[in-house]
Amino acid sequence: MGLSCSCDWECDTEPGSWAYVYTWDVDFQKLNTTKRKRCCSCKKLINIGDPCIEYARCRQPYNEIEAKIWGLPWESLENPEIPIASHYHCERCGEIYLNLGYIGYECLIPNENMPEILKEYQEMTGFKQGEKK
Repeated sequence: MGLSCSCDWECDTEPGSWAYVYTWDVDFQKLNTTKRKRCCSCKKLINIGDPCIEYARCRQPYNEIEAKIWGLPWESLENPEIPIASHYHCERCGEIYLNLGYIGYECLIPNENMPEILKEYQEMTGFKQGEKK
């Protein structure tokens, strides 16, 4: 998607489509799962106990029967409601995501390649890490 200060996309309401439960109130925590998780951005494995950010996700029901099982109104589904497995950021990708969000790039999607997004930011601004002027 790339860097943008405004969002121009709408929530997908197709059956089975998923979305992140968006909040900028995320912070690092130690990975507390039974198995290592893969960073949804750079695909690096995150070890149990390593700092990471967890992103909750949910999806649309696949059909009317599933909607009824979950107690959802099938006729007027506008937002996904069924919780699904979370995605995670490793420490590096999480720092990039939070810092770019802090300076105003609020339309980042966690599963975008954060190192590539950082390169794009550096090219746009002329800022290079470790460079002294």
